[in-house]
Amino acid sequence: MSEPDLGPLSRHGSELLDKSTEQAPHERAIEVLEQAVAAGEPAAARLLALGYLEQGRLIEAHELLGPLVAAGRADLSDVLADVLADLGLTDDAERAYLMAVDEDDGKAMNNFALFLAEQGRLDEAVAMFERAVELGDTLAPANLARTHLHDRSDVVTALAVAEQHLDAAKPTTYCALAEVYAELGRLDEAEQLLRTAIDLDAQQAHVDYAKFLHRRRNDPTAAEREFRLADELGEPAAGYHLGAFLLDHGDDNEAADVLERAASWGDLDARRLLDTEFELVTDP
Repeated sequence: MSEPDLGPLSRHGSELLDKSTEQAPHERAIEVLEQAVAAGEPAAARLLALGYLEQGRLIEAHELLGPLVAAGRADLSDVLADVLADLGLTDDAERAYLMAVDEDDGKAMNNFALFLAEQGRLDEAVAMFERAVELGDTLAPANLARTHLHDRSDVVTALAVAEQHLDAAKPTTYCALAEVYAELGRLDEAEQLLRTAIDLDAQQAHVDYAKFLHRRRNDPTAAEREFRLADELGEPAAGYHLGAFLLDHGDDNEAADVLERAASWGDLDARRLLDTEFELVTDP
């Protein structure tokens, strides 16, 4: 799927989003992108929706994208589908995913497969992951192997898939194969794969390594180091994982701070954990 050309406001807003590490710069990026949408720049809506999502502003993202997709902007259906899934509107989300899949969008197929797996529709999920793999999506091979491993408890198939698709250009495959090796007790090989994934800048390599150190090596000190490094590097969901780790190890105050920060940047799992574990603190 071809992306619309960036207009001047969209380009500036995109640059501000890329540089945003604090709330104020992020708000400025959203202001610029809202101006870009108002000016009719075609690329602005996707960027603005992603900016909203980084702050967990699902309603604003839905209100922005819904009318545009209904008016024919099928190129935005993948983001809308993710928003609808996060809002729990599963039927609407599926319709949006199917629209994106019709555009031969490999990334959308991967996300749709994850959605299907969460719904327990594993055969459909596997088939969709396989389509995403064929289109070259970088995350789908690892997710396919993990679905076989964790959801189907099929270590043999997971091993075959992970080994078949091991690829330095798709570094999450190293993390997936490491999980399979760990399940088979091949811990040294698994650890080497995770170290390689870190060297290759895999998406959640430090988080995955931290989990391995905690669960397989029984080394919470090393695991905490990796969770903190993942958080510093801004790996996806790192704040949630660090906060959950700290909570499990009795550091409630820092856990609450970490989770609150992650939630403020749109991490829904962090928000749910906060609401569950710190009800008296977070309720007005």
